[in-house]
Amino acid sequence: MSPIVRVQGLTRRFGRRWALRGIDLEVERGTVVALLGANGTGKTTLLKVFSTLLRPTAGRVEVLGSVLPRDQDYVRAKTALMTPTGHTYEELTGLENLRFATHMSGPPLSDSSLHEILMGVRLENAANTRVRAYSTGMRKRLELARMQLRTPELVLLDEPFVSLDEEGIQLVQSKISDWRSEGTSVIIASHRIATATAGADRIVRLERGRVASEETA
Repeated sequence: MSPIVRVQGLTRRFGRRWALRGIDLEVERGTVVALLGANGTGKTTLLKVFSTLLRPTAGRVEVLGSVLPRDQDYVRAKTALMTPTGHTYEELTGLENLRFATHMSGPPLSDSSLHEILMGVRLENAANTRVRAYSTGMRKRLELARMQLRTPELVLLDEPFVSLDEEGIQLVQSKISDWRSEGTSVIIASHRIATATAGADRIVRLERGRVASEETA
């Protein structure tokens, strides 16, 4: 079976600034990869390329056996991305956000099922509160709930532990473990080394837009 991600010579430039400089990388299916590096090393840019939000400047990118950007619709349908800012609507409640997301991504779920998902991320008491009143950590938990509305083949997590308390961190780590046991591939981009590598199969370090090292966790 081919890797879920295969990248050769990937570069990405923003004007005169090179964010990625000749990345070569493979991610095996069903594994958890910790993508480490300081801010500005290219972690977020790499995840955005994998999720079809950005097109590469040069190089070959295969995700789920499909070539990007040519097959981006197929890849987008089977990939879930968590960003630091999230994909929530402030004027909607937590429950309404999930309800809207189910209508956009597939068959709608019942409110009772959505309440169970909110309960799983400890947001049951804020289900009917507008997201504009949520703390940053609560928004991150709602984002984690949104990602449980469907079953992706590839999960991309960009700084998933930022702004979370210890309970929130454990919730994310537990969900990563669940995805792994279900055969879902997970890539975690983070600067929090100890937290991101817990439960990871491989560790990839980026420096100045290049792969600096790879090792088995």
